Amino acid sequence: MIRVNNGLIRKRELTAIVIFLYVIQLMNTTPDTLIKFGKNAAWILPIISFAVMLIPFLVLLYIVKKHDAGLVELVFSLLGKRIGSFVMFLFFLIIFSALMINSRNYTDVFNTMFYPKTPVPYLYVMLIGASFYIANRGLENIGRTAWMLCPLYLFVTYILIFFILEDFSLERIYPIAGPGFDVLLKKGASYSSIYGESILLLALYPFVRKFKDFRIGVLYGWMIGVVSLAFFMVIYVSIFDFPAVQDIAYPFQQLTRMATLGTIGHLESIYLATWTVASAIHFSIYLYLAAFFLSKMLKLKEFEPLLLPIAGLCVLAGLISPNIFVGNALRETLIQTSTGILVLFPFILWGIDRFKGGKKANAG
Repeated sequence: MIRVNNGLIRKRELTAIVIFLYVIQLMNTTPDTLIKFGKNAAWILPIISFAVMLIPFLVLLYIVKKHDAGLVELVFSLLGKRIGSFVMFLFFLIIFSALMINSRNYTDVFNTMFYPKTPVPYLYVMLIGASFYIANRGLENIGRTAWMLCPLYLFVTYILIFFILEDFSLERIYPIAGPGFDVLLKKGASYSSIYGESILLLALYPFVRKFKDFRIGVLYGWMIGVVSLAFFMVIYVSIFDFPAVQDIAYPFQQLTRMATLGTIGHLESIYLATWTVASAIHFSIYLYLAAFFLSKMLKLKEFEPLLLPIAGLCVLAGLISPNIFVGNALRETLIQTSTGILVLFPFILWGIDRFKGGKKANAG
C-alpha cells in the first residue's frame, strides 16, 4: 500500500484527537442516558462499554497491522468494490447521523443553559461553521489544534472538582451494583458504541506516522476518555445524590453553576468558553470522517470539497428535530443500532481475511 507522505500526524496529536472525541462525553447528554439505566452505579457502564468495544478494535487493529492498510483499503481489498462501497455508505451514515444528532443536542444545551434568547438556528450554524473551519484545514491541523488545547482542556475540566468538594459525599454511590450486575452488563454492552469512533478511526491509519503511534495514540486517548467519564459519573451521583440526579438534565453544566472560588462566582463562563471550543474540535473530527467515508463510497480522489455540503446538510437535517427530548431518543436508537454493526464487523472482516489467506495458502 502506498502511504501518505505529507501531513502525517504523530502519537501525541492522535491522542489529543481521541481525548476530544471522548472526554467531552461527560459534558453532553451521555450521563443522562447512563444514569437512566445504571442508576447510582452508572459509573460502571463506561467501563463495560469500553471492554466490549475494545475486543473488536483489537481484532481490526491486528488486521491493519498485518496488511499495513487502513480500514478503507482493507474493506475494498477483502470485500470487493460493490460491497466495499456499501460498507463505506454504512460508515458514512453512522458518523453523519452522530454528527447531526449530537451537534443539534449540543446546540439545545447552549440554548437552554446559556443563550435562551438566541435563535437555535443561529447557534447551530455558528457551531457547525466553526467545526467546518477546523476540519477544512486538514487532519494535521485538527491534530495540532487538539494537542495545543488538550492540556488546558483537561486541567479546566478536572479543576472543577475542587470547586464543589464541599457538596461531595461518596456514600451516595452505594449500593455499588445499582440495579444489579446483570442489568449493568446488558446495558453496558448494548450501548458500547458510545466508543464506536475508535473503530472508524482506523480509516485514518494511513495518515499516522507509524503503526505504534496509531495504537498507542488511540488507546491512551480512549482510556483517558473512559476514566474521565466514569470518574465524573461518580462525581454527579456523589454531588446530586440518587434519585435526584435523574432529574438533572445537564449535570456538568449544573456543576459549573455551583462552582465558586472563594468569593468569586459565575465560573460557568470559563467552562462555557472551554466547552464551546471543545465542541467545535469534536465535531470537526466527525465532519472530517464523514467526508472521508463519503468520498470513498463515491470513489472521489479528494474529499475536502465534500466538507461544506455535508456541513450544510447537517444543519438542515438537524433543525428538523423539534427539541432535545427527540434528539436524545434518536441518539439512543443510533447507539443501539450501530453497536451491533461496529462490534460484529471486525470479526466478519477477520473471518474473510482468514478464509482468503487459507485459500492462497492452499493454492500455493
